[in-house]
Amino acid sequence: MAWFDKIFRRPVQLMDFVQAAPVAFGLESPNQTSTLAKVTFSEYFTGELGEVSREAAMQIPALKKARDIYIGIIAGMPLKEFQGNTDTTPGWLKNTATGISPWHRAAYTFDDLFFYDWSAWAVDRDKSGQITDGIRVPWERWEANDHGQVLVDGRTVSAEQIILIPGNGSGGILACGASTIKGYRALERAWIGRAQNPIPLIELHQVTDDELTDGEPADEEDTEPDNEIQDLIDTWAAARTSPTGAVGFTDNRVEVRVHGTVNTDLYVEGRNAAVLDIARLVGMPAALLDGSQSTASLTYSTQESKRNEFDDYSLPMWTSPIEARLSLDDVSPAGRVIRFDQSGRRATAAPTITQPQED
Repeated sequence: MAWFDKIFRRPVQLMDFVQAAPVAFGLESPNQTSTLAKVTFSEYFTGELGEVSREAAMQIPALKKARDIYIGIIAGMPLKEFQGNTDTTPGWLKNTATGISPWHRAAYTFDDLFFYDWSAWAVDRDKSGQITDGIRVPWERWEANDHGQVLVDGRTVSAEQIILIPGNGSGGILACGASTIKGYRALERAWIGRAQNPIPLIELHQVTDDELTDGEPADEEDTEPDNEIQDLIDTWAAARTSPTGAVGFTDNRVEVRVHGTVNTDLYVEGRNAAVLDIARLVGMPAALLDGSQSTASLTYSTQESKRNEFDDYSLPMWTSPIEARLSLDDVSPAGRVIRFDQSGRRATAAPTITQPQED
């Protein structure tokens, strides 16, 4: 009988644990905004920073691209077990009876580590204690209490029933990158506003003594005073966002004064700087996120050098914690290690070298 029989109080198998979620949980949960996550981060950040969530972070194009690049590569590398140079990979690493593929298990494990710095797997074991199947538990369904116990759906589980996978210790993107995420969202709102109002700031300046009304009653009998100033501002603001917003009208009491200049770059420099910050945050070469450094700091690089930088510095910060945790004796037998198989990525054909020919 599977370990979560005690949780759900009925005869179940590992597949039932998947079906206990509202939808097949390995596919649905990562796209939901966890209320628990909001509460957790609100303890550390006040005001707007306390509202940082996975959903908000995924709306940042550069951060989403970084996450997608990592997932495409990491989940595409199968996990294998080795004893020395001998491949001893057990069946549960290559296949699963849960209906959630090993690719998706690895993908959503990385997703947890990327955003929260922790992930959890529920595992089934045989009588000898060896793992026979495993599946990732959605972030919002598990927690650890002050006594070091792990709870799934509010019920305590034993150490043999679950594997906690810590990340690289950064605290997750939502924690260590809270200010960067909020800053990018603010910059995004600014350029969207500029796109909707592409002309410079406008002042509607009164030039005559015939004052426009401001909504204040002129006397006690004036029970419904007009607010000509606000009406004029609202009319102009609405007109500027219309297809014919380049044309307006004022009477002899108002003069249109323009402040600043027309800026057509829509905060390109600031948005590019934000992309560079996101690249640093996720440990990825900025070029992979289409970010460009200042001309003064540019250095010549090839596609091969960028790939080497990614392989040497970016990937290990996410793959090594998973490999280290799965190589402990409660997952793989003593003397064996679990590693991502990167042979498919490194097996690239060497370029053909030809001798120069004289004319």
